[in-house]
Amino acid sequence: MEQPSEPPGDATSTRSEIWMPYGDIILQVQGTQFRVNRDVLAKHSAVFHDLFSVPQPPNEVTVEGCHIVQLSDSAEDWVLLLEFLYDPFDPKTTPEFDLLAAMLRLGKKYEISRAEEDSVSRIQYEFPSDFQAFNDLDADMTKIKYHRGIYCDLLRLAYECGVYSSIPLLAFCCLRTDKLETIFKGVRRSDGSSATLPDDLKLTMALALERIALFQHESLSWLRTASVIPHTACQSKARCTEQQHSMARVVEQDHKGQFNLGYTIDQWDDRWTGMLCPVCDAAAEGVYELNRAKGWELLPGFFGLPQWEELRNLV
Repeated sequence: MEQPSEPPGDATSTRSEIWMPYGDIILQVQGTQFRVNRDVLAKHSAVFHDLFSVPQPPNEVTVEGCHIVQLSDSAEDWVLLLEFLYDPFDPKTTPEFDLLAAMLRLGKKYEISRAEEDSVSRIQYEFPSDFQAFNDLDADMTKIKYHRGIYCDLLRLAYECGVYSSIPLLAFCCLRTDKLETIFKGVRRSDGSSATLPDDLKLTMALALERIALFQHESLSWLRTASVIPHTACQSKARCTEQQHSMARVVEQDHKGQFNLGYTIDQWDDRWTGMLCPVCDAAAEGVYELNRAKGWELLPGFFGLPQWEELRNLV
């Protein structure tokens, strides 16, 4: 007996541009239908592989002879993921956030390992949990396309999808890039929309800012005392003392009265090299690097998270 077709008066669904002529299954997401191939989905997804191994009920509604699978996801995410599955991008390219998010969300939910692993590896590369890997990073993002507000977008995604080891550095980058007031209101993207965080995460950021500011104030106390500069073997005490005061003013005024949080974990400021005599310069950089390493170890705790090792083991 011929299977029933979609009721002719049903105007609740829209056919997407992803409508494969030899497709044999239809995904319906938020009222949008995608005609695709079972074998493509089953090849990449363990969840769909298991789903399609079970015979479909004989009297279900079909469209053009294809059974319909209802999904409770974002239609926009499925457009991006299906484009990725049917026309994979060059892994050397830098995907935009929306594609990365779709790959991670749907890859995790439907066990599409290729999509999930690619997106997770990109996030973990840009926001590592290893101090040396952080030191080796390029100045600009190279694995994910940058946009204004991306740190908030990625932070929310990392919490949502459990990329825990990248959360401390992502959260830090949010605070280093934008004032807390901006983060609370939403960081304006170039298209006019806003990157926002949930209220509980906003509270976490506020508490972290206070902790980081206190740590940085203490870790840079050597700029306000004579404990490091001038060194006992200083070659020009008057000049180095003057330059020390200048460096302290730079730290205080970098962000117009707001702490430049970069001094917590960022590498030695090139602007300072040559301001001091070689002996004082080496002593100051040594103290700074010790405190920077300490700041890195404390970074997860600033945001109320477990230590790095535990975060790496969370899945």
